[in-house]
Amino acid sequence: MENNNDLYAEKAGEELKSRIEWFKEALQDDEKREEIHDSVQGSEILVRLEIFLPSDDPDNFADGLYLYIDNSGLIVDADYYFRKTNDGAVTRLEGEELQIVKDLFQDAFSLEIE
Repeated sequence: MENNNDLYAEKAGEELKSRIEWFKEALQDDEKREEIHDSVQGSEILVRLEIFLPSDDPDNFADGLYLYIDNSGLIVDADYYFRKTNDGAVTRLEGEELQIVKDLFQDAFSLEIE
């Protein structure tokens, strides 16, 4: 029996295939392209800013932060990553850890969209 994650992944794959076919048709037909553009219900900007933290041995160990900034310039999410030689991992920051990163970096970067 498939679990919900497998069912959603399968459904997402089917939907993506259908959307890509629709996009391909729109590339060939200006009316369909305009129909897609007119039917978009909205959009949101999310910028990922990468912070490289200092390392005593950057060739063998690097770590940093991915800060996700919304269109109003606020940090809305963050990940911590590290790489050691060819291996590494990314960990999502939550709760107090995320708040500390927000407090430290929120005023350090700005985002201007026109």
